[in-house]
Amino acid sequence: MSRIRALAKDSLIYGVSSIVSRFLVFLLNPFYTHVFTTADFGIQAYILTLIPFLNILYQFGFDSAYLRMAVDADEEKRRRLFASAFWSQAAGSLIFSLAFAALAHPLARAFLIPAGHENLFYYAAGILVLDTLCVVPFAHLRLQRKAALFAALRTGSVLVTIAGNLFFILKLHMGLAGPFLANLIASGATAAAFLPMLFREARRAPAPETVRALLVFGLPLVPSGLYGTINEMAGRLFMRHIHQSDIDRLYPGQGYDVLKLSGIFALAWKLGVFGQLLVQMYRLAWQPFFQQRQKDSDAPELFGRILRYFLIFIGYCSVTLMACLDKLVAIPIGAHKPIITPAFWPGLQIVPGVLLSYALQAWVVHFTLGLYLAKQTKQLMWINGAGAVVTLVGNWFLIPILGLWGATLSAVACYLVIAVMITLRSQALYPIAIHWKRMFPLLAWLAAGWTFGTVVQASPGAIGWGPRLGTLLVFWSLPFALGLLRPAEFRALLPAFRGRRVAPQAAGRQ
Repeated sequence: MSRIRALAKDSLIYGVSSIVSRFLVFLLNPFYTHVFTTADFGIQAYILTLIPFLNILYQFGFDSAYLRMAVDADEEKRRRLFASAFWSQAAGSLIFSLAFAALAHPLARAFLIPAGHENLFYYAAGILVLDTLCVVPFAHLRLQRKAALFAALRTGSVLVTIAGNLFFILKLHMGLAGPFLANLIASGATAAAFLPMLFREARRAPAPETVRALLVFGLPLVPSGLYGTINEMAGRLFMRHIHQSDIDRLYPGQGYDVLKLSGIFALAWKLGVFGQLLVQMYRLAWQPFFQQRQKDSDAPELFGRILRYFLIFIGYCSVTLMACLDKLVAIPIGAHKPIITPAFWPGLQIVPGVLLSYALQAWVVHFTLGLYLAKQTKQLMWINGAGAVVTLVGNWFLIPILGLWGATLSAVACYLVIAVMITLRSQALYPIAIHWKRMFPLLAWLAAGWTFGTVVQASPGAIGWGPRLGTLLVFWSLPFALGLLRPAEFRALLPAFRGRRVAPQAAGRQ
């Protein structure tokens, strides 16, 4: 149990910092809804959708490659890996961003960006370079399990971003350029914070044979990463192809156009940020953990037990959020204005679907262990590629029929397919103990919770606090009643979140 608590503590540090950082960034979205129109939000969403795609190309998969190769390397080889990965990414990102900036005007036309906003692409090009310079240093912190420093740098970057947004938008009235300039400065500050590490770790020139080794491991992750980004972002891109006649049929009398509907969808996806946080914090701690624990004699049983605990945690967090979301966004703030302006509220109905897609992603993250440990990362390309086909076809056919829900259900179907495929393949390469007799009731419990949350957000005005809290109480109690989480297991896990040690005899019984 001590190993699970170690994973939980690292996850908690990553998770708390991510939650705090993401929550602070999330607070910018209510701010944006009060200073930008839904159409402005759509413009911002289109450009911000491009950045994750390009991040995958810029990074060459070197963060995962460095983690995998450095864990078994001696100090000299590890420094060579660091320098080769860092300088290769630095050169590649500069070349890519120069090309990206040169294409600003045709990209603006292609993405329906109104004239006068082409400068946003220049800011994005600079952000991409600076963020890429931080990839290997952040991976090095994860390797050294310096979760606290990792968290501090991430949080510091967010604070700079927020301060920049407030200054550039409220003080200088820069409009949409404000968020991009704030992000550019924050990325530069984070890169500057890594200078001591770079002087220490990146003093060597890139070694061609080391770069080749990194590329052999990392490049197969690029297509799979691109497919993953397609699966995450396709809805926002396909929304721009919906015809006005379909918008008027689906949302009669609302006065929506493509940019307005895209803005509503983008904010709704951001409201599912908590699901993204769960996936992110788990990925950051999980990958180093299973690589270090793979040779433990009870590793298959250990990894299966962690999956069960994590799914219960996801259920508790996600269903509680779904039960309260419409009430939270309506909380009045200064001048009695709600946190999110009512113009964006129609998107709340799809947030349960967004959270479900993230829950499926969390399952996928867990089962990457088989492919990583067997060094079969090339198979991620085909698995994520199958998911990309599902999401592209789904968005193409479903958005004109179902609008916002079409894009959301396409994402859910995509990650369901990926989850099934990666589970089958991972279990063939490195089987873990799933114990389906306990897993099936757990999945049924999760399905019931999501059904409840979806009903609440589909007709929020019809369900008061009493039924919501009563249902939540039953939902929270069921894992104990069904034997999915035993009281002894729960007590053994608590010290990970309270910073205390559990008695050896208690741990030994788990």
